[in-house]
Amino acid sequence: MDKGYIENGFIVDLTNAKKTSEVIYELSRVLDMPESKGKHICLKLGSVVLSQAELTSIKALVELMESQLAYISTSSTETLESATALGIKISEFTNEVEAPTFEPTEPTAEVSDALDNIFGDEASTQTTVAPEDVPESNKVGEILQHDDTIVDSLEDKENQEKDVADKITETENLPTLYIRKTIRSGQSISSDGNIIVIGDVNPGSEIIAKGDITVWGILGGIAHAGSDGNEYARIRALKLNPVQIRIGEVFARRPDTINLPYIQKSCEYIPEEAFTFKGNIVIRKIHEEN
Repeated sequence: MDKGYIENGFIVDLTNAKKTSEVIYELSRVLDMPESKGKHICLKLGSVVLSQAELTSIKALVELMESQLAYISTSSTETLESATALGIKISEFTNEVEAPTFEPTEPTAEVSDALDNIFGDEASTQTTVAPEDVPESNKVGEILQHDDTIVDSLEDKENQEKDVADKITETENLPTLYIRKTIRSGQSISSDGNIIVIGDVNPGSEIIAKGDITVWGILGGIAHAGSDGNEYARIRALKLNPVQIRIGEVFARRPDTINLPYIQKSCEYIPEEAFTFKGNIVIRKIHEEN
């Protein structure tokens, strides 16, 4: 595996699956997408335990859907042994672009101005916008909910708002990785800070950041912001069309009823932002005209 790129690859993140049936269901759904056809499938399996027979079935499913199983990654010893016995290649998906460890570099004036014009200065308003104002109808995909404590008292609400402000400030102070190219299918990019992509993120690729993710283009792959558990991280793009999206531990995917692998480019995009609200991922327009 070349660093940062798998030729004709397509990454499928199944780390949320806890049993074989969930792996099969989610994999079948992704393989049914036109953009996955004829690709080298790279499965991220997490801790799910799979026997040789189950892995053989998964491999057969991939081939039946006109693709090939190239690699798997797993944290399960049993699954690792099964894959080794079957001759399935193992990958730790270490093909990363590391975030800078020095002081974060500033983008050029042209890039900075363009991003400001598109996304605006959201940091100054995030602590004052009440999440209760966000309509529930904006939720996207099938949502994995987690426990969420309802804050009733004024004191608790003030403490919560302070925690949110602290988290946003902490995210802003993280180093930022600027990538001036399209992230192609099969690429896996990760950072210990924020990520800004000047280009598209194609289906079959993934970007993972401990901070925010901003895509000056179409986000069509896998995006995971707040990978260290920060549920206040945000994902922004000119157009959000992800196969899968995560913020902290909250997970959502493209609905089964929507199969739009590629979005026609346009000069009339209204930028979109994804964030968490009461255990759900919500997507809203940025600077939408009234």
